[in-house]
Amino acid sequence: MIGKYLQQSFEILKQTPLFSALYMLGTGMAIALVMVLAVLYYLKVGDIYPEKHRSRMMVALSAHMQERGDASSNTTYCYALPFVKECFYSLEDVEAVTAVTKVKSALVKSDMTKRPLSVMQKLTDTAFWKVFDFTFTAGGPFAEADFQSGIPVAVVSEGFARRAFGRTDVVGSEVNLNHRKYRICGVVKSPSYAMKLSFADVWTPYTCDANALESNYLNVLGAFQVAILLHSAGDAGRVKKCVDEYVHKFNMQQHDGYQLLLHGQPYIHWKTLFYQNDMEELDFAKILREMGVWLLLLLLVPALNLSGMIASRMERRLPEMGVRKAFGATCGKLFSQIVWENLLLTALGGVLGLLLSFGMLFLAQEWLLTMLDGGTILLPGEVQGITWDMLFNPYVFMLAFFICVVLNLISALVPAYLSLKKNIVYSLNKQK
Repeated sequence: MIGKYLQQSFEILKQTPLFSALYMLGTGMAIALVMVLAVLYYLKVGDIYPEKHRSRMMVALSAHMQERGDASSNTTYCYALPFVKECFYSLEDVEAVTAVTKVKSALVKSDMTKRPLSVMQKLTDTAFWKVFDFTFTAGGPFAEADFQSGIPVAVVSEGFARRAFGRTDVVGSEVNLNHRKYRICGVVKSPSYAMKLSFADVWTPYTCDANALESNYLNVLGAFQVAILLHSAGDAGRVKKCVDEYVHKFNMQQHDGYQLLLHGQPYIHWKTLFYQNDMEELDFAKILREMGVWLLLLLLVPALNLSGMIASRMERRLPEMGVRKAFGATCGKLFSQIVWENLLLTALGGVLGLLLSFGMLFLAQEWLLTMLDGGTILLPGEVQGITWDMLFNPYVFMLAFFICVVLNLISALVPAYLSLKKNIVYSLNKQK
């Protein structure tokens, strides 16, 4: 029966090529837009190289120092190393804790190019390589002894090695980074720029940079963000409680009239997707309302257009429906055929939408990757953007496709139901 319905549906598609093309294009555009948004959100929270453990990772991005009784007098910045050591490095029963700086631009002198190369550098510690699952193609991470001694060593990406040396087997070579020589101890597979916590071209120990060790506001504010790798996501509540207790003890002391606010941090990683304001705790009810409104607006326009097209088409097919009713076809069978026709068009539109979303993501990745961060800046030169393994996730596609199937079914079933309810005489004569 289903095969017969599909065969009939193909024949009807051939008879109305313009309607079919417009319907598939409308469905494809809706799926493409939903897919783009779904992929962008997936890039923010999914377990993707090298941040493969996001599902059991907590992050603390900033601290907020405020004068007691004066909410207008405040300073927000990342964490200073002394505070990181006392509050985060001291956490018990966690797999690893790492402190990292935000990525910053650095200059590299290279024999391959006449001008210095502009690269992205990140300062970190040895636990960084435990929290983030990098694939080393040569060498390995810098050793704890080198880190503690402040030895200038560096891990570089394959992309950087090719740009600076013309090859990737560069372990043991020296690189002049911001007028200081570093010995390369490891080469890793290049990460994507979308991996904000881990992305860089060059990773060096923060003990090599005196500027990164500076601290302000009672040794609380500084240059570091923190990532905590848990044994399981269920440990998040316990870790959060430990951090809250430390902050409470800190604020019990009289620190020149200042108090420390973390606004709910550290968050389990997926919550950073909604992190918008350094000075407010996340309001998930508000966020879900806003997202719901935007998603509704995004899908409502194509739904109304498709519904209007289907209603017009059903009006033209009323004589056909009337004849089939006269020969014994039930409303249920006619309704089933219309549903299968719609599903066939939706499936074809889904394939079109998938291809359109791939094209949109690849062609516009330079600003799409930064769109959810509140900006549309261009990516740094010659960095890894969106890769195929990041782009096609079957669960993301199935979610987007399911949303659009539901949308299209509602758009089709309402006008179909109203048309099939009409009297057979009206259907045959197309008049009341």
